[in-house]
Amino acid sequence: MPQIKKTKPKTARQAVKKKITKKVSTALVRAKPTKNPAAYFQCMSACCQKGIKPKKITQVAHECKTNALALNAKMSQARAKAARKIKDGYEQLGKGLSEFIRSK
Repeated sequence: MPQIKKTKPKTARQAVKKKITKKVSTALVRAKPTKNPAAYFQCMSACCQKGIKPKKITQVAHECKTNALALNAKMSQARAKAARKIKDGYEQLGKGLSEFIRSK
């Protein structure tokens, strides 16, 4: 007898899902600065001591949070300048006293 091949019912092939990999952007991304709570609290202390009258405390806190290191650098420069003035004043006072003592 001849062999009769029965047609099998065709099943729809399921589409194979391709794995999509996200491309890493080559754009330069600014690195997040490390948190420095000591600098933040030092900045807040200095700002509150000099007076924050025209600004609200939340504005000062935000400025200190974002720019604590830069603000502390500016304040330390001002402190160093004031210390130099005091040192020069004491040197001048010392010279004046030594001349005063010699004259007597």
